[in-house]
Amino acid sequence: MKFYGELLIYILLLITNLRVFFVKHVRRDPMVSLAPLTFVISILQILSWGADIFTVLAFIIALLVFLSNFHAMFRYAERLYVDHYSPLMKTWSVFTVLISTVAVTGIIVFRPVELQNPKIGVEENITRLKGSFRAGFEKANFVSTADAMIHQFTPAAPLGGEKPEEKGIILFVPDKRGDTINYKPYLQLLAKEGYTVYSGDFFADDVRWMHSIEDIKILRRTASVFRSVTKPQWYMAQREFYTYNISQELEAMLKIIDEKHNPYAKFYLISDETGATALSDFEKKYPYRVNGNFILNTLPEYKTPGYGMIEQTDPLLAAYFGYTRDASLKTPKLLVEMTLKNFKSSL
Repeated sequence: MKFYGELLIYILLLITNLRVFFVKHVRRDPMVSLAPLTFVISILQILSWGADIFTVLAFIIALLVFLSNFHAMFRYAERLYVDHYSPLMKTWSVFTVLISTVAVTGIIVFRPVELQNPKIGVEENITRLKGSFRAGFEKANFVSTADAMIHQFTPAAPLGGEKPEEKGIILFVPDKRGDTINYKPYLQLLAKEGYTVYSGDFFADDVRWMHSIEDIKILRRTASVFRSVTKPQWYMAQREFYTYNISQELEAMLKIIDEKHNPYAKFYLISDETGATALSDFEKKYPYRVNGNFILNTLPEYKTPGYGMIEQTDPLLAAYFGYTRDASLKTPKLLVEMTLKNFKSSL
């Protein structure tokens, strides 16, 4: 969905800017209304998917196009005659068309690999929660800001097939360099194998990761990636702090599992690089509930520890690390295979 939103924004920008070369001697220029519409969509895109290179670039261009077309929008609202657009406006349009064209090319080249739930026999449900770690979480209504997003992947009957036998519950805690969406192919394939998988993204105010504006939902993942890339030693030196935060998330997830199943339901734990200690501590605290834990970065085949399945979910970031977009799902398939072997050996 993020890909299609970005593509829509840049296509609207192309239409908005190309129109100035064709509008001559008309009573009104209705296509100028695309400028504010595109700007609004660019804001909604960031609020929905967070700030990254493509969404921020789309927002900046959409804002500049909106401002540069303000006079034209005024003339349109007042039903004033449009003779032609000035050379300066046409020069600006050429510039924005070029940037938008490059951006569209980049979006298509680095588009994510999507694994469709119905095709593989998986159901995905997302629950929006509001609250805090101190006071607890409850379902958020439609107009409330979500302080947590709980993703539930469950096995379902694939097209033309039978529903697999449910084999157990998995509680997954993502590294903050990758939210649930960045691990999604791996989680989907686990559910396909018959497991009910829970993954939570928490943004409550009482657990902070960077103690700055970077903690807000739309910035946190990008900020975590930037810090870990530019200051890797400093980032990993915060492990004890990350362990405490992840432990809080695990406790919150346990309550959610108890509500959906029962207080005695057993489950497996999975996390990535910064979650190793928290998972070990949690298993010691609840030995009668945890069947075993698995840390993804212990596998040498997993080349992007902490960032998720970025060869599928974020090919641009994968390219930075020297890896290419992979539609074959080689890494998540291998990780699922090794995860299940680990589960069997822990029983």
